[in-house]
Amino acid sequence: MPTAKRQKKPHRRETIIEAASALFARNGYDGTSMRDIAAESGILAGSLYYYFASKEEMFAAVHEQAINRLCTGTIQAIKPAADPWTRLQQASEGYLTTMLSSATQSSLIITEFPLRRSGKLRAKLVTDRRRFEAIFSEIVDALPLAPDVDRSYWRLALLGMLAWTHVWYDNKGDSPNQVAQQLVDLLKERTATP
Repeated sequence: MPTAKRQKKPHRRETIIEAASALFARNGYDGTSMRDIAAESGILAGSLYYYFASKEEMFAAVHEQAINRLCTGTIQAIKPAADPWTRLQQASEGYLTTMLSSATQSSLIITEFPLRRSGKLRAKLVTDRRRFEAIFSEIVDALPLAPDVDRSYWRLALLGMLAWTHVWYDNKGDSPNQVAQQLVDLLKERTATP
C-alpha cells in the first residue's frame, strides 16, 4: 500500500520569523511581546529562547531576512552590461516589485528603522541597510549627473521616494515598473548632464 507523502513542515525558526514579522508590522516592535510571538507561532514562550536570545535578536533576524529579500530582488533585476540609467531603472523596478510583494517585512524596514534602538540593534540595522544601499550607490556613482549634484543626497532622495511607495501604492493603478520609471525620471530631468 503506497504511503502518502508527508508535507514538510517549515523550520520552527522560520515559523517564528514569519509570526514575528506579522506582529511587528501590525503592532510595532514596542507593541509586540515575546508571548505574543509565541502565541502567533504556536510555540511555547520559553521555547522561543532556544532560537532567539531576545526580542532584539529576533527583530534583527526579521530585518535581515527582509533586507536579503530586497537585495536579491533588486540585484536580479539588473543587467550589468546596461548603461547606468538603465541599470538604475532596473534596480528601482526590482526594489519596488520585491518590496510591494512582501509588504509586511518591507514595512518594518521603513517604519522601525528610524526609531531609537539599543546600540547593538541599531548597529545591526544600519549594517543591513548599508548593504542594500550599496547596490544603488554603485549605480548612482556611475550616472552622468551635473557636477553640482551631491550624489549622496540624490541617492537618498530616490530611495526615500521608492521606500514610501508602500504607503500609497494601489495595485489598480500603475505597475511597480511604471512607478519606478516615473520616480527615476523626476530626478533625471533636473539633474542629468545636458
